[in-house]
Amino acid sequence: MAERISWIDFAKGVAIILVVLGHVNTPSRLQDFIYVFHMPFFFVTAGFLLNLSKWGGAENFRPFAAKLFNRLLVPYYVAEILWYPIWYVVCHEMQYPGYLGRLWRWNEFTPLDVLLGIFVGNSYNNVLILGQLWFLPCLLLTELIFVALYNRLNKIGAKIFMLAVVTCSCIGLTVGKIFVLPMGFDIALTAQIFLLAGILIRRYNVVERLSPKLCGVLTLILIVAFEFNDRVEMSAAFYGDSLMFCAGGVTGTLLIMKISALMTGGKIFSTISLCGRQSMMILVLHPIAANVFYEIIARATNFPPEIFFTEPTIIFGATVTGVLIPLTIAERFGKLPVLKYFCP
Repeated sequence: MAERISWIDFAKGVAIILVVLGHVNTPSRLQDFIYVFHMPFFFVTAGFLLNLSKWGGAENFRPFAAKLFNRLLVPYYVAEILWYPIWYVVCHEMQYPGYLGRLWRWNEFTPLDVLLGIFVGNSYNNVLILGQLWFLPCLLLTELIFVALYNRLNKIGAKIFMLAVVTCSCIGLTVGKIFVLPMGFDIALTAQIFLLAGILIRRYNVVERLSPKLCGVLTLILIVAFEFNDRVEMSAAFYGDSLMFCAGGVTGTLLIMKISALMTGGKIFSTISLCGRQSMMILVLHPIAANVFYEIIARATNFPPEIFFTEPTIIFGATVTGVLIPLTIAERFGKLPVLKYFCP
């Protein structure tokens, strides 16, 4: 446990910063590279941190599900429902979505579509006003499916269990090419392979055993997956070639983990680790914070709006704002009744 605490929060901090960077309309090549591994990282990490010795077993499944419900689904519904009236007034009635809001199509949704989108998930016309939160119910389903498979099959044999996990992922990859299921159920099936990878990475101390030569091989695999696969976007079930998608997700995650494990501390380490611990708040608020930044820049400078998403200094500023404002809110006000749902 001490080893996990020493670097896993830093790794999660790096990953959530990449999520923000990918969502502020970073230039397409960089965005495509980030998307190769930034969401697989969180599923692999979920497997890495999953304590099967504690939660495995039929008698533990109900408390495990309750724990996930409180940690993932409650924040999802609280954030979406609280944001709905603000969206309705500002974006629907006033038709003032802001610059980033136009990218997220906040002014194109109808009130009914938004309500249905909240309760059905990202499968309803891909409508979520806080679209990044698709990940929360999907992660809940992913972990429930994984632990249910473990409880049923691991006692028969570990190989049977792993075969079932791989089969579920193949089903998810296939179904996702045809239609998207409620709450990202098809994505949850696809992500089973990443949870298994996380379990195996921890069990066999893979991060600690990675030599510089192996890291070079992983980097090469990641580059190949980036250069030769189609664009990856898990929220929309865009995977391209299945093998390259899985390889890119796992290798990118391992490289982040290895770099994080080599970090020795200092102010940067502690700040990024704090981002990892407060990743839920950053996930929820970063598009809103970045949109505020864009609006301020638009009114205070002479930058033409058409270069907002190509100018490196503006992209950097939006990313920093999207991270630091939620981080500050979490640290100063995280114990307030509503905000506590998003803070550890």
